[in-house]
Amino acid sequence: MRNHFAFLGGLIFVGWFLVVSAWAQTPVPDEITAEPHYHFLLSNDQVRVFEVVLRATEHAFVRHQYNFLVVTLRDSEMVMWNEGESEIVNFRFNHGDIRFFYGGPARGMRNDRTTEYHNITVEFLNPKVTTFGYQATTGKWDYGSNGVNPPVDPNKKFRNSLDLNQAKVSDVQLLQRDILEPPDKGISELVIPMTDLDMTAGSDLHARKAPGSVWWIGDGRKNELMNTVPDPARFVVVELKAE
Repeated sequence: MRNHFAFLGGLIFVGWFLVVSAWAQTPVPDEITAEPHYHFLLSNDQVRVFEVVLRATEHAFVRHQYNFLVVTLRDSEMVMWNEGESEIVNFRFNHGDIRFFYGGPARGMRNDRTTEYHNITVEFLNPKVTTFGYQATTGKWDYGSNGVNPPVDPNKKFRNSLDLNQAKVSDVQLLQRDILEPPDKGISELVIPMTDLDMTAGSDLHARKAPGSVWWIGDGRKNELMNTVPDPARFVVVELKAE
């Protein structure tokens, strides 16, 4: 009998040890403002913007309080997972990929490649920025696409957009002297360069921006944006509606 109780006690101890060990090894997500791979760029009453850089073998595990957008700035491959999932699935990203995600569960990513991973992450403070809405293709209220379609011809002028209810995200390319028309009244703009930009807006503005930076234009732009140089200018423009 004594040996029986000793055996049971040993099993209980082993089980307790395994539970404690598993708990101790469970990663705790970082706040986005404290995660060292997320570099703060911009904050206002509509968005928070971060530059994210992970070099070889580096990883991040972050909980997003808000819905967010990810703009990939170079070709890359990453291991990515949601909280509670296995850290084994690889995802391929191309330069210019644009994806919308919902906040909530923590998300992790790890760079198992030798090349650097680089994105711009935009958090939307307005919860009405969402893919949920009336879908014209089905005639129902449902969740729509979460990504912007790639260009049909990457060498020409294009503008491909994703409707997010209180926002619209567009992948834009302008050839030399091509223009981007002003938005409707009351719409603020955030520009994320994917190439070097050299842009003018009438005689009032001449801006040079590099990939990895952001350009908050705000609302009230009345002039056309023009690409003034021979090289194509590719960028993401996030249009935010006033509530």
